[in-house]
Parts: sequence; C-alpha cells; structure tokens
Amino acid sequence: MEEKKTYSRASMNLIRFFCIIGIVVEVLCVIRLFLRSEFTLGFYEIKTAADFFTSDFCLFVIDSFSFLIFVILLFVPKNFVLFALVAFIYSFKIIAVETVSENPIGLLLYMLGVSCLIYKGVYRKFMGFKIFFTIFFYLGLVSFSFRFGLLCLINSLIITLGYGLTFLATLFFVVNFLKIIYVKRTARIWNLSQYPELTERDKEWLKQILDEKRYEEIAKESGITVGTLKNRMHQIYSIVGIEDRISLLATYGGYEVTF
Repeated sequence: MEEKKTYSRASMNLIRFFCIIGIVVEVLCVIRLFLRSEFTLGFYEIKTAADFFTSDFCLFVIDSFSFLIFVILLFVPKNFVLFALVAFIYSFKIIAVETVSENPIGLLLYMLGVSCLIYKGVYRKFMGFKIFFTIFFYLGLVSFSFRFGLLCLINSLIITLGYGLTFLATLFFVVNFLKIIYVKRTARIWNLSQYPELTERDKEWLKQILDEKRYEEIAKESGITVGTLKNRMHQIYSIVGIEDRISLLATYGGYEVTF
C-alpha cells in the first residue's frame, strides 16, 4: 500500500518519459562520437589509463552503459535510483577529467545523482555525515583540476559555488511556491458562520482553543472566571456537535477557522 502511494502511475510514466529522452540523447551521442573519430573512437591511440579516460572510446563505453540503464528503467521505472548511477558516472568523468571549469554540467549531473538518492531515502539515516561526505567527495573530484593549474581550480570552485547557489535558491523558491499552492488547494476550512447560535466571542474562543490556548489564558483575556468559561464552552461544544476540548482538537485541529 505504501509503495503505491510513493510511486504513483503518473510518476512512473514521467520517469519513462525521461528514459525515452535519455535513450534518444545517448543514441545521438554515440553517432556523434563515431562521426567525430571517423569510426575509430580513438581506440588505437590509447596507450595509458589517462588516454582511455580522455578518449572517445571511454565516452562510447559510458554512453552505451547509460543507454542500457535507460532501456531497463523504461520497463522497471521503480528502480529509478539507477538514474543516480548514470548521473554519477557522467559527473565523475566530467569533473575529474574535463573539469567543471570546462564543462559545468558535471556539477548538475552530480546534483542529479544526489537528488535521486535523497528521493530514495538514502539520506534519512546519518544525514549529517552523508551530507558531509557528499560535499567532501565532490571537492575531492574538483581538486583534480589543479593538475591544469591554480587558475583552473579557482574557476572550478567559482562555478561550483555559482551554479550550486543558483540551483539551490531556485529549488527553494519553487518548492515553497508549490507548497503554498498545495496548502491553498488542500486547506481544511471550518466556517463557524454555519452556527447562528454562536456569538462572535464564542467563535473567537473556539479559534483560540484550536490554537492550543489554555482555558486560564482565555478566561484572563476575556475578563471572566475559568468556571464561567468552561460552562459556556460546554454549551458551545454541544452547538457544534463536539463532546469536549479533546474532541475539538482531534476533529478540527489544523483547520483554518473562518467566521
């Protein structure tokens, strides 16, 4: 039951749509590699590990692997965590080999991988440690750009901070905007005007109780005794069809009260 709630059909179809786009992109990337290398993929020029990681053949291997992952996800979208695997493979290749200063998309791919893991719930336990490790590992990859000089490293860090800030700020505002819309659409409203027997002060008392104010506070602010307040509240509860204060909080807690 919980799985159906977490992975709705709409979500699965959206993941399938992402996979279709990914498949098309990978096919185009492979075609580009063959055309750029004149169908050799630079295989015969590979002499060392460094040559391999900077070669078109390495990209061909990554593109082919990613193509297979997207095909698998097309049929089993619930294993969307594989998106993280694809994103991390590309980000490691770009950040450590090409450097972020040359190809900033490496940072975005790293964030995509982390986002998949967050959505999957990987960060729920030991969150602080995992966040620290995520940042530390990324900076470790960025440090490889120092082999091209201090300027390259500084540019990589600047791009990291700039793109990271832009992405996080955008995410913050979008999420909060959607949250506001969701709250407005799903807000529960208790309209007290449907109870003509209630006075304005009765309605205000109900609202204060739902705000979890104690009888003593309400009585003091209203200039009456606690006993008088409790007697009237007993009548109010009867009017609105509630047994007592506990029932009121259990039934209408979280509701927006309007008069």
